[in-house]
Amino acid sequence: MKTPLLLLALCSSLSLSAQTAVRLHGSTTVEAALEPHQAELEARMGAKLEFHALGSSSGLLALVSGIADVAMISTPLDEVARRVNEKTPGTIREGDYRAAPIGTVRIAFIVNPRNTVRQLSATQLAAIFTGKISNWRELGGPDLPIVVVTLANASPLVEEQLLGGAKITGGARQVPSANQIPSVVAQEPGAIGIVSAAHARGKTSLVTTDADISTPLFLVTKGEPAPVVGKLIESARALLGGKTS
Repeated sequence: MKTPLLLLALCSSLSLSAQTAVRLHGSTTVEAALEPHQAELEARMGAKLEFHALGSSSGLLALVSGIADVAMISTPLDEVARRVNEKTPGTIREGDYRAAPIGTVRIAFIVNPRNTVRQLSATQLAAIFTGKISNWRELGGPDLPIVVVTLANASPLVEEQLLGGAKITGGARQVPSANQIPSVVAQEPGAIGIVSAAHARGKTSLVTTDADISTPLFLVTKGEPAPVVGKLIESARALLGGKTS
């Protein structure tokens, strides 16, 4: 039966046409990838974009509640839905939502600029993140305890692709927003942060590594996307080229 979906798309389209902007809530990683292209996206869509980035789970919840028109997520939909439903069972009925992939972004590692260690192998990074190496002097750096800084609930990607399924050390400092990671690393001499390449900025230094980890970027709608959101998805894919650094 396609009728309910067609009605949903029509209602969504009418609702969006009465708004001044398309509201995107969710992942700071997706926001960081899209924001540099905001003017061109708006020109292609014929509509304004309004970003509210507080994390993938919050974006999906905003979509459920009707506060958002589109959820930005940087983890597959089933994983984000699982996290939300673990806290509040039955909140997300995954079959009601459509996740459109728009590209991928590389994961990067940043350190405090006073740290002389600027190159780490995938093996060394794995030892750091599992707690096997706990002081920078073990890597030829200063005598400082290593402080791992990561986004809360964002470790499965690193655990799967870099740690072979092992868990990130329980001593890691978790922050609620990816935007906070560079600030924490800049203030903490012994810190190393796990960020998207789009967030590797500010008063931090990028680590050169052979570790190649990437995360997918999605735009999620409830039911089929309204025409203006469909243009957003198509335009985002074209501008990101399927991948962004």
